[in-house]
Amino acid sequence: MENKNLSNLRVGFHSIEILLKLSPENIKKIFMPANRNDERALGLISMAEKLSISVERKKSLVQHPEAYLKNDVSLGLSDLKKYEESIQNKNPTFLVIDNIIDPRNLGACIRSAAASNIAGVIINKHHCSPITPVVRQISAGGTEAVQIFTITNLVNALKHFKKLGYMILGTSEHANILHTKFDLNKPIVAIVGSEENGIRKKTQEICTEMCTLSKNENINSLNVSVATGVMLFEIARQKFN
Repeated sequence: MENKNLSNLRVGFHSIEILLKLSPENIKKIFMPANRNDERALGLISMAEKLSISVERKKSLVQHPEAYLKNDVSLGLSDLKKYEESIQNKNPTFLVIDNIIDPRNLGACIRSAAASNIAGVIINKHHCSPITPVVRQISAGGTEAVQIFTITNLVNALKHFKKLGYMILGTSEHANILHTKFDLNKPIVAIVGSEENGIRKKTQEICTEMCTLSKNENINSLNVSVATGVMLFEIARQKFN
């Protein structure tokens, strides 16, 4: 049964629990550490059994359960355009991740995105970490809860959103206006980049607005995953309050 295709592998309670809630039909099999009989492990087993999903004990696993999927679908630009068209009347927010190499930072950004109920995450394929098992684990189920699109030509994708009337909002410690000063109750594409290099220049040129998240004179840059949470939850606050 061992499947060597890591793209179909999910590790950890958060990811598997969300899969059981959102897409149980795509789970092929779950493996549980042989020595785990605690409440959370037994609860996951019970959830799986109610959905007629096979669970097998595995001695080589020590702490975290694993699940193998039947299919792992990669979404690109054409999928993004179709998806956006289907939800454009819902005042959506998309997060663009332009320049993050650290898989733990990427996972944390996706976790914040999922928790803030955004419509989807757009990843710049050639300038970001891929969605690895580490990304999925750090996202605490976020990669299963939010639509993720991997785009080869980010500039073209942003131009498409711009034509549709979206606010293209970039973040930079060098910007002059705080994010809280903008009217964010509108369709938005919010863009974050790496802590070291920020958003790429080509991406900045497409932005309709640039904002900073802090006016502290001594330290005004945040870890990118923290910055993502600050930005997305302010957008959510304005849209839903």
